[in-house]
Amino acid sequence: MPETIETMSTDEDLVVRFQQGDEIAFDDLVRRHRAMVYRVAWRLTGSHAEADDLAQEAFLRAYRALGGFRRESLFSTWMVRIVMNLGLTWRQTRRPSLPVEAVRGLEGGGTPADRSVLRSEVRAAVDRLPRRQRQVLLLKVYEGLKFVEIADVAGMSVGTAKATFFQAVRGLRGRLGLDRPPGGGEGVGT
Repeated sequence: MPETIETMSTDEDLVVRFQQGDEIAFDDLVRRHRAMVYRVAWRLTGSHAEADDLAQEAFLRAYRALGGFRRESLFSTWMVRIVMNLGLTWRQTRRPSLPVEAVRGLEGGGTPADRSVLRSEVRAAVDRLPRRQRQVLLLKVYEGLKFVEIADVAGMSVGTAKATFFQAVRGLRGRLGLDRPPGGGEGVGT
């Protein structure tokens, strides 16, 4: 299979080429990152149609701003930041339930109805987390970003990104009742 421009060039090469007037370089960036941008948009909206619109708007904004992109972060990180900001604005205006299933392995065990109820409970618990905790949780759990990348996307220090993630996990555990002792009692012999 012959190598294409898309596979030979790095994101940084494509950005420089675009900034020098090669508009086809942007097409290569879109092809390379469209699945990731769509995936983030879908996690934020829970709707394929809304995710398509959000992804398209993210790339439009990137196209308009790429001339001034200073390459202080990775292009992919910059794109995630754009789609996250658009998604947060979308959520503020529409307030849908965030479709995040933060508990892995929901496919195993129990009936389909049980798994559906659990997924709904997790979605509701995640939706009640503070905005920054939701954002960090989404980037870590679903996008698999490292804390340094999350810090860059969210505009926070690495330590703050880690602390925010662990606060989100603790908040989810509390909201889902996973911090209570088995049997619902407060302690032994009470």
